[in-house]
Amino acid sequence: MDRAIFRCATARNNAAPTRRWRSALCWLAVPALLLAGCSKKSEQPSKKATLHEVMKDEVDPRGDDVWAVGNKHMTEDAGLNGGSMTDADWKQLAGAATNLQQAALELAGLPDPIVVVKPGTKIAFEDADWGDSAKSVQHNVDQDPQGVRDLANALAQHMADLAAAANKHDAATAGQLINDLDGICESCHVKYWYPSQRGLINSIKKNSGVDPST
Repeated sequence: MDRAIFRCATARNNAAPTRRWRSALCWLAVPALLLAGCSKKSEQPSKKATLHEVMKDEVDPRGDDVWAVGNKHMTEDAGLNGGSMTDADWKQLAGAATNLQQAALELAGLPDPIVVVKPGTKIAFEDADWGDSAKSVQHNVDQDPQGVRDLANALAQHMADLAAAANKHDAATAGQLINDLDGICESCHVKYWYPSQRGLINSIKKNSGVDPST
């Protein structure tokens, strides 16, 4: 199964902690990393034709690169262990954050109107009873395309902050920014990609005390 199309959440356990925490909720990662707010001046013309392509080919794998460093050096309390980070690790993290920043700017720079998928393309599980269709996602985007750009620019700013923290070897700030990344992703997913699953999210929140969308 293409990891960029679908991710199934699994709870983090203490024996094998992972920063990219997943609840019992399974979620579409096609638009995986739309972020929170830079100005429109930061937007760049996109080289890709659709939202799906940018997310699958650029944003999602670059997000994995950020989490890879964070997971490797994660402390018991989900912070970043600066003591185990080498100069090479800090350089890798800064580079990964900068790469994701550029992907987010590409997302923000998608031409109007924003097209979710190419004609005839389906998103993961849209034929399932609980799934959302490409058509419904396109409708959601059409209702608020600037919101997509704002969230993408927010991601870009978040990654700029992470790159700056990495360049300073600031483990406390970098760790918090990596932790916050999952919630930034979900803020977009719930609004545009699977609003129909809000009921499931609320149920998980009620039963576990954890909001998987933040």
